[in-house]
Amino acid sequence: MENVVDLFLKRYSYKFPKGYVDLEDKQDQQILESIFNRLGLKIDLNKQLIREQDEDTAEEAEKATTKDDLIKVIQDLDLTSDQLTRLKKLVSNLSTTDALDNYLNKIAAEKNIPASEVTKFGNLVKEKGLEAEFVKYFENPSDLDLNARNFTDLIPDINKEELLDLYRSMGAAIVQTVSIGPGEIPFIIWFKNVKKQDSKGDLDVNGENVELKASTRGAGAVVAKGYNRGEWKTTRRKGRFEEVIGELGWSDEELRDDALKVLDQSLNWPAKLAGIYDLYVQDDSFDRPKFVEAIKKILDNIYTKSNWQNGGKYFDLNSYFNNNDMNANKFRVDLSKELVNEYQEAEGFDGILYVDKNGNLKYLQGEEVINKIGDEIKTAGPSDDVPRLVYKP
Repeated sequence: MENVVDLFLKRYSYKFPKGYVDLEDKQDQQILESIFNRLGLKIDLNKQLIREQDEDTAEEAEKATTKDDLIKVIQDLDLTSDQLTRLKKLVSNLSTTDALDNYLNKIAAEKNIPASEVTKFGNLVKEKGLEAEFVKYFENPSDLDLNARNFTDLIPDINKEELLDLYRSMGAAIVQTVSIGPGEIPFIIWFKNVKKQDSKGDLDVNGENVELKASTRGAGAVVAKGYNRGEWKTTRRKGRFEEVIGELGWSDEELRDDALKVLDQSLNWPAKLAGIYDLYVQDDSFDRPKFVEAIKKILDNIYTKSNWQNGGKYFDLNSYFNNNDMNANKFRVDLSKELVNEYQEAEGFDGILYVDKNGNLKYLQGEEVINKIGDEIKTAGPSDDVPRLVYKP
């Protein structure tokens, strides 16, 4: 039993600030208790450690806690067959921990991955008890096939849902001042033909510069450069929406006030503009060219370094308005196309690889990078300056 406990503690040592369990440390007790609870061992560790002590000596007993006390805690637990099976699996995987760590350290050095992200990935694998599976896979890792339907199909003998959970859990990160998008670190680790780009772009896949746009929660990926990626309130202030809308010269103050209230509705802002336009066409002072010019002013305020507002390669401001309504969907799609076009010119990537939250892949090159937006590549938002794009097969 003592040997099993030693292995158990070694298995989870990375979770503790000192690298080992200090049972006199309240934080360490809480961490250890949470580990037991995730295993289905619902215990109050503090009560378990002192349960046989008199109340008058409880504090002294807690200070005197040793590893033998912990051994006794585990021995006294009424473990079910299922719990024992899970504990056995965790312990049996310990022999592969060093092999996994060695491989990840090697990959980190070869592929220039931040150490913190490699550690995060390794810890997630350990928490899931998947060390043995990954050590076996890393003996002969697969190539990333950009034309595959789903990345989980490329990684044999590891449960699809476990892979997706790892992919989602890694998420995005900022290391020092470098932004790392969702999916970048797992793809670099999993696939032998993938490494981090040295400069512009995300991934080098067989020498091809690939921009990875992955969605881990279904909301879509940001594809644009240099614009706000925050909240509507920031875009609202930057675009000076109230000011511009108020300057339209409304003859009906009630319609004007209703139009300004639209800005507080829970809609993406192109849809807000369409709602305001619906009210403006009812006003006696309705002037379509004047409204179009007002929207151009808003766009100029937001996209200060762009020149497509009057009419770009894909965006034609006048075309979204008639004397009855505004086509907010086409406005949003064409806005997305212009922003992606700017982004591609700035980054110089060969293609965009979209990954949805379920691991489905879509790699686009050439004209498809733009032409598929609004088709297989759906637009969402924008709640801020930049729409979100997501692959929906």
